Amino acid sequence: MGHVLDLRFDGRPGKFFTWAELERTGTGLPNEAPVRARTCLQILVEHVLDPLRRFIGRPIIVTSGYRSPKVNAAVKGSKTSAHKTGEAADIKAKGLSAPELVSQILQSGVNFDQVIAYAPERGGHVHLGIKAGAPSSHRRQVLWAPKSGGYEPFRSTP
Repeated sequence: MGHVLDLRFDGRPGKFFTWAELERTGTGLPNEAPVRARTCLQILVEHVLDPLRRFIGRPIIVTSGYRSPKVNAAVKGSKTSAHKTGEAADIKAKGLSAPELVSQILQSGVNFDQVIAYAPERGGHVHLGIKAGAPSSHRRQVLWAPKSGGYEPFRSTP
């Protein structure tokens, strides 16, 4: 990351994404990210989501970005969810299954901490997380979330 961010908390955090889509929730609860989480979201966009969008050449839809503690509880998210700090987004790309999107993420060379491809029965999205302040400690963990529950190592054909 090694450069000073131009923090833009109005408008867009990057070229392809808006604050509104990164803070959207269907719960009806307030979900405005605090400054620290917005800083992390901007790092996620600038270093992962925007470069990935350029690489795959098609829109990326954020199905879940930042989650306030109340929103996270309402959607039954993990108590330690990276969404609560603005360091994760659940995404889909039109025309790509979750495993295909994971393959594109791996080919793109973007730096990430964790990628989880969810089976269609569990949403069919990809969770993409970073450690905003410590990119050198990224685990590059890639998992599959099968229909039966739990998580297992990702294989290109789950």
